[in-house]
Amino acid sequence: MSDGTLFTDLKERKLIRTIVPRGLVRSLKLDVKLADPSDAQQLYEKEFPLRKYPTFVGPHDEWTLTEAMAIDYYLIHLSSDKEAVRQLLGPEGDFKTRADILRWESLSNSDFLNEVCEVFFPLIGVKPYNATEFKAARENVDTIVSLYEKRLKKQQYLVCDDHETLADLISAAAFSLGFISFFDETWRSKHPEVTRWFNRVIKSRFFEGEFESFKMCETEMQPIK
Repeated sequence: MSDGTLFTDLKERKLIRTIVPRGLVRSLKLDVKLADPSDAQQLYEKEFPLRKYPTFVGPHDEWTLTEAMAIDYYLIHLSSDKEAVRQLLGPEGDFKTRADILRWESLSNSDFLNEVCEVFFPLIGVKPYNATEFKAARENVDTIVSLYEKRLKKQQYLVCDDHETLADLISAAAFSLGFISFFDETWRSKHPEVTRWFNRVIKSRFFEGEFESFKMCETEMQPIK
């Protein structure tokens, strides 16, 4: 019997928060079905009235889960690969490491990604361009990026120097939106540590099927005014 169904944007694959859970299902060989909401519209709308994803439905539709970080955590614990669980979440009982992983997950999945979206949306016309708001969002992105650059000058990955954790996966997924739109060649030359880290992390086995054809922008996109 399947361990459940992960609803994700299989058809367009544009939503950042769906990248990591899809990769986890594939790389950890989980017995979890990947489904687009359009393939089970009635169930999806009944169980998830906010219509946001990723979302997860357990066996026999008896249990549901929302919020990407919670779903990632649950999916990892479905794996029988104990070494992968330890690598991604930190050693059991090592609360300092686990808290540090959670800290970077939360920063990237909330404050950072929200600010990147505030820059990205005016670039594609989803949100009207407002010069003051756009400038503030860029400055907030720069401030958060500086925290990553500082950490990555000291070590290869965000928490553990010798391997990626869930913190790196969630952070890299969030950074990918910037790298396709306004983290251009000039920006990358000024942020070498973040750029090296990103290029390393997207090659992780846990991103199976997600970044094979990824291309960074050469020049920064401009707002649609």
